[in-house]
Amino acid sequence: MFNRNNSKKVTETAVEGLLPIVQDRLQKEVFQNSAEKWKNDLILIVDDASLRVISHAMGMYKLMENRVYLVEQISKARAPYRKSAPLYFLSPTKDSVTRLIDDWTPSRQRQEPLYADTVFVYFTNALSDELFNVIKACKPLVRRLKALNELNIDFITKQREAFHLDMESTSVFSKLYRGALNGLSSPTAFEHAIADKLVTVCASLHEYPHIRYRSDSTVGTKLARLFNEKFHNFIAKNKQWWYHGDSLHTEKGRATLLILSRIDDCLSPLIHEFTYQAMVHDLLPMEDDKITVKTQSSDGTMDKDALLNESDELWVELRGKHIADVIQILSGRIREIVNSNTAVALNKKSSEAKSLSLTQMANALKALPEYQEVLSKLSQHMHISHRCMDIFKKQRLLDISEIEQTLATGKDDEGKSPKVADMVDLVEQQLKSIMEPVTRFRLLAIFVISQGGMKPSDQARLVTAANLRPEQAKALQNLEVLGFPTVKPISTGRVGSALNGERIVARRNVVDSGSEYSSSRYASDLKDLLIKMQEGRLSFDEYPSIYPMPDEGMNSTISSVGVSSVRSKASKYSKSSKNHVMAPKVGPRQIVFVAGGLCYSELRAAEELMEAGGPEIIVGSTNFTTPESFVRDIASL
Repeated sequence: MFNRNNSKKVTETAVEGLLPIVQDRLQKEVFQNSAEKWKNDLILIVDDASLRVISHAMGMYKLMENRVYLVEQISKARAPYRKSAPLYFLSPTKDSVTRLIDDWTPSRQRQEPLYADTVFVYFTNALSDELFNVIKACKPLVRRLKALNELNIDFITKQREAFHLDMESTSVFSKLYRGALNGLSSPTAFEHAIADKLVTVCASLHEYPHIRYRSDSTVGTKLARLFNEKFHNFIAKNKQWWYHGDSLHTEKGRATLLILSRIDDCLSPLIHEFTYQAMVHDLLPMEDDKITVKTQSSDGTMDKDALLNESDELWVELRGKHIADVIQILSGRIREIVNSNTAVALNKKSSEAKSLSLTQMANALKALPEYQEVLSKLSQHMHISHRCMDIFKKQRLLDISEIEQTLATGKDDEGKSPKVADMVDLVEQQLKSIMEPVTRFRLLAIFVISQGGMKPSDQARLVTAANLRPEQAKALQNLEVLGFPTVKPISTGRVGSALNGERIVARRNVVDSGSEYSSSRYASDLKDLLIKMQEGRLSFDEYPSIYPMPDEGMNSTISSVGVSSVRSKASKYSKSSKNHVMAPKVGPRQIVFVAGGLCYSELRAAEELMEAGGPEIIVGSTNFTTPESFVRDIASL
């Protein structure tokens, strides 16, 4: 009898965080289950998509602990290993299933199977009935099967509480919004794929969430309804699946899933962020999590690839901090280690070692075999952070960001609302001096989005100063398509504008960023939504629920999340002396899904609210977006 759905009763553990949950499930439901039935070595066979799923959750060392000594791609030719059992971890696609069947179907080229006669097959998501029947019809495979399970892990665990659906950003944007903007009301195949993958996220979390969405969002509304339908189907097929808030699991209530669309907030992905993670992804060449850094060796300086992910504890600690704080922390730790170890190497007191030159310290440390191991990670991040700061200074991003912050918040760093005419002059001046085309577009787009468009009298000035390339010009044109007019209609103006000069548009929903730096005053719209959700103040008119939510769903789970800070007017980099203190609170999970791309300022907002004592927040998207990729996405429409 096939165990098509993963209905085997799994030991329930109170694991927090999406990444640990996925790791725990893979360990127990795949590797532990296989190890109970096969005592020798295993070969893990994957396709492109499933390889990314498992590699983000488990490293090679962990696989080897589970007796997996080889990982092979199912699409490539493979050598026979008759003494090793195959463990297939595949996407439920026609191509992968066809290749699985080929492995166990005798042919002229291969009469004997590639592997041992014990086979384990796991799929990332639900198999279609058609593909399930194809597997059932392959008798040589069926008689060797020891496991055939649908795991429902069809997403990438990017961080402990963050995920994405591994979808290419430009393709996502065009597929999501071309149809919606053309008035297509029925869900597309692409939207079905998003909903299917999102079901596996909630299934892994054991959450049967209340579903909310933005009422005026076509994409959000369709995805919410589609997800609701698919999740009901999932529950019907998985009788033993349980969820937080059911009659047997009352330690926490049912989660809330808020489904949003990227075009609900096109401002946040464009603004320059000066936290470490955001700057690295904005300013430096990255390939997924991989970055190339300079390292010192006995042969001199050499390039080395480094992974900035959950396995790098220092990265996890520093990624949400302001770049100035990151460099200060790294410098302090390096100096502390150097002083301490130099004193040991030279048999001197710590106070005497501090007076040595850096060359003397370095020479002394070379006598200690452990110094490279201790300092390599710190030095790596010092190198990366200084590369960010070099670009920051070269591109004069502090001056640019001050204009961005004023436009986005409606206030300057002294809390005053500047005149539109003055801001137009500043923007024009900056546009003429900015060398990078994408940066020019970002500043112009921030002006357009935040101010509801340019005045007809200002349009020629600003567009000429921006000197956009064809791709950026197309992106500016497409802002209009997305609902952001590039030119505002002529009006009589606001009261007092004739006498005092019209002021820039003030932001409607103001939430404090919580940053101590005046160059980081802006907070994303998502932070405001999360706070309102936690306090039970999120409007059901603007963000309705698929079904009426119980009273407890509207109760406040955090007494106060308003983060305030006082910023010095003396310096754009000055720190505040006022700190906020939050009492830790708990409550049902909040899950937020942004179709079309999640930016790093939104990711940081969720982390800050959890650190401030809020409930666990799981944030995810079709993909993670950077400012440059977001501009390409807009241009792709």
